[in-house]
Amino acid sequence: MAEKLHVVMLPWIAFGHMIPFFQLSIDLAKAGIKVSFVSTPGNIKRLPEIPPSLADLVEFVEFPLPSLDNDVLPEDGEATVDIPAEKIEYLKIAYDLLKHPLKQFIADQLPDWIIIDVIPYWMVDIARENKIALILFSVASAVALVFLGHPERLVGAGQKRLRPSWTSMTSKPEWVDFPSSVAYRNDEAVGVFEGIHGENASGITDVERVSRVLNGCQALAIRSCAEFEGEYLNLYERLIGKPVIPVGLLPQDKPERKQFTDGRYLVEKGLGVEIERGEDGSFTRDGVDKALKLAMVSAEGKSLREKASEAAALFGDLKLHQDYYIGNFVDFLKKRNEMFEGHGHISQ
Repeated sequence: MAEKLHVVMLPWIAFGHMIPFFQLSIDLAKAGIKVSFVSTPGNIKRLPEIPPSLADLVEFVEFPLPSLDNDVLPEDGEATVDIPAEKIEYLKIAYDLLKHPLKQFIADQLPDWIIIDVIPYWMVDIARENKIALILFSVASAVALVFLGHPERLVGAGQKRLRPSWTSMTSKPEWVDFPSSVAYRNDEAVGVFEGIHGENASGITDVERVSRVLNGCQALAIRSCAEFEGEYLNLYERLIGKPVIPVGLLPQDKPERKQFTDGRYLVEKGLGVEIERGEDGSFTRDGVDKALKLAMVSAEGKSLREKASEAAALFGDLKLHQDYYIGNFVDFLKKRNEMFEGHGHISQ
């Protein structure tokens, strides 16, 4: 193996994914790991600059986004932020075409690890063909992953039995073996179910992508920590039967958690108040006013404010997230040969 570990990072082309991947790349480089960060030219131009002290360890690798017929995508549209929501499915088609130049790049570079997002399912075969260990880096929380469940429950017979319709997403999954209020409201579940299970122009549903990547990776890294969602991290590792390594909350990102399931979990943890809504999901002025008063000024909200202050200290604890969690992840990467070659999973 090379003197320095070499990791290729491949995020989905949405800035909510690319920024955490970039931050993880910087943290790995600080630990002496060589990182090749792959994206399109327009996206790379919009990422933060690599610190000069790490310029020898982090390299941006540009591959032009393949064009599609009929000008279905804007000429300069290279990320989800550039594309109307109804055309994201076509962005996935263009992104999937990157598998051809990336297949040659990986064969030429032969990195020690490939760390990917949930969208490029085709990287599973490329990694296997080149006998390279593969990690899924999830920017979603352990709560969200647990709610999805084992990859076999996402597709085929497992999905038809356990997630046949949107109504199955409105209650706690049967595999969650501890008290949990995490679930979708009716109005949320309809859109989420169709979004992840529905057919799209790329020819593969989002849950099929997730299932293939989870089945094909050797481990899962997750932007999380045990102090925040330890029960869910432990449960998810049991569910998928593979190492689940929290890499910390990447606090320099000041991440904004926007998923519905994460919002429910914040309420469950006593860190937030959910605004009352109608059956169609709409807010009312009275509901917003009531939630704000509870959270910010009322005596009943005192505990919430105290817990929020404790959480803020946790989220901003650089020593915990960067030293402890990134340190553990780096140790995991360095044990690659022992863990995988010794057990016949990956050989080179």
